[in-house]
Amino acid sequence: MSNKKELSSQFYKLRLFIFIEFAAAAIFTLLNISFHADISLLAFPLSLIYFGISVWFNIKKLFIDTDGKNIYAAIKLNEYLPYFLFITFILRRAGEIGTPFIIDVFAVLSWFVVFVLAYLNSRKLYPAKNKLIIQGWKVAPAERKFKGIGKVLFELADWIDAFFWAIFTVLIFQIFLMQLYEIPSESMVPTFLIKDKVFVSKIDCGPKFPLTDVGLPDFRKYKRGDTIVLRNPHYSLDRKSEVKTVTSQLIYMLSIMQVNLNKDVDGELKADPLVKRITGLPGEQLVMQDGTLYRRTKASDIFEPVAADSKYATWNLNAVNKNLKPYIRSFPLNSQEYQEMLDFEEERRNYDLAAAEFQAYELSRQLRKYITINKDTGSFSTPSLSENNLFMNLQRITKGLMLQEGGTEWFDKFICSWIPAKNEVRDLYSEANFRLNVMTKITFGKLVVEYARLISDGIPEEKWVENSELLNLYNSAEHLDWYIQGLLDERNMPVFPANDSDGNPKYIPDNCYFMMGDNRFNSLDLRHRYEQKETALTSDDPLSVTYYSMMEPQYINKKYIIGKPVLRFWPLGRFGKV
Repeated sequence: MSNKKELSSQFYKLRLFIFIEFAAAAIFTLLNISFHADISLLAFPLSLIYFGISVWFNIKKLFIDTDGKNIYAAIKLNEYLPYFLFITFILRRAGEIGTPFIIDVFAVLSWFVVFVLAYLNSRKLYPAKNKLIIQGWKVAPAERKFKGIGKVLFELADWIDAFFWAIFTVLIFQIFLMQLYEIPSESMVPTFLIKDKVFVSKIDCGPKFPLTDVGLPDFRKYKRGDTIVLRNPHYSLDRKSEVKTVTSQLIYMLSIMQVNLNKDVDGELKADPLVKRITGLPGEQLVMQDGTLYRRTKASDIFEPVAADSKYATWNLNAVNKNLKPYIRSFPLNSQEYQEMLDFEEERRNYDLAAAEFQAYELSRQLRKYITINKDTGSFSTPSLSENNLFMNLQRITKGLMLQEGGTEWFDKFICSWIPAKNEVRDLYSEANFRLNVMTKITFGKLVVEYARLISDGIPEEKWVENSELLNLYNSAEHLDWYIQGLLDERNMPVFPANDSDGNPKYIPDNCYFMMGDNRFNSLDLRHRYEQKETALTSDDPLSVTYYSMMEPQYINKKYIIGKPVLRFWPLGRFGKV
């Protein structure tokens, strides 16, 4: 009698949980209905077909007909139900128009019920584990005994089943709990090297269901110095691109990481996500000059060095741990070049603007001695103010200044246009770039005058290479070009966020952060855009020298932070917390 009561109780509970599971699946399926003529239309019929087949085998066959011979089909259909519904969840949101937030909430809740009960109910249905429940069935489950080709096919099916179970389990695990991440670049050297493998914790960073804002809350409190994994804001994060990203991740997992469709418009694999370090916090305004990061807040309008940043910022890779050096692929500067950079920055800081003003007027006066205007050569054509163009075309520009009408006037304006602003008060970055602009102009002016003298004196061009003054000036020009075009944007950053139009400071908003790589000379991070743009060195000179810049700092909202590296597990020699 007691066995019958126990049987009845267990059978009732199992049937109740199966009915609850499929009621939740029915709600989920109805929420997949779409009225848009795009891929989202597939979600409802696909989920309805799978739902119908599962109901037939689980409810009709097992609990109405009590036909145990279908039990293994029912188990497998039940086990895969939440994963199949998960795919249709993505399909429903992969169309041109998304779903309302409230629909997402109910879909997620119903899916979660299916996910939990599918696991529990499937375990209860296995005959070996619940012999008591199947005692009263009309047809008892048959034992699975195979021979010959049947055994081979069964083993193959079992392996395929295990494979898909692993794929879907890892997929869910990576979305909500923990993700394996392989470091793709050297932007975080020496903290991470290329091919380092790390575990990234996601559960406390507010993981969300794909293509929705529904998920777990963000429990983590971020602080300066935290390494984090974030979505790459240089790529579009609109709905269309997010659909492509999620779809490519799903295909990547299902293809055993052999097919990666997450590519940009040029067909190159996207550098997404990124691993960087938090260097700027809400309520701060930043500026970086000569490798030192400064901050100020509403409490103080004075920029002060961020001491913590110097612990992570790596400018001279030649000084890192000797055991790491063999594994570093790129050294942007050797030891000599690094020292030359420091010397150049010291020279710029000590550059005498008063002396430069005198030199500017003197260069204008000296050039006039060599002017021999020839009306047949036409009017002077204003050259590009790119520092590279000015130095590359010195001979042509000099001849134009000497021979063409308007050349002298242009040179006078260009070489002296910075003087009215020489005593203005500027921030660290703006003052440094103002001086770079003046240094470039004075060097250019000296070269022009020296070329004009050589031309005027009739010295053959083959003799110019013997001119020590010319060689020294070209050496200065090369250093300017090397620093401006090669190091300026990596070594420094303008005031960010930029002041408003009235000069009042703006600050990083709440829940937003600024990140950089540790290897500052080899990190395209939140300081930069991916395209070069011709930019004036200073806004305080109407005829400023220009250069091709990638500088465009930005912050990101914490919702784009997807995890935090917590453990480096490969290579074994550097195993440990990060």
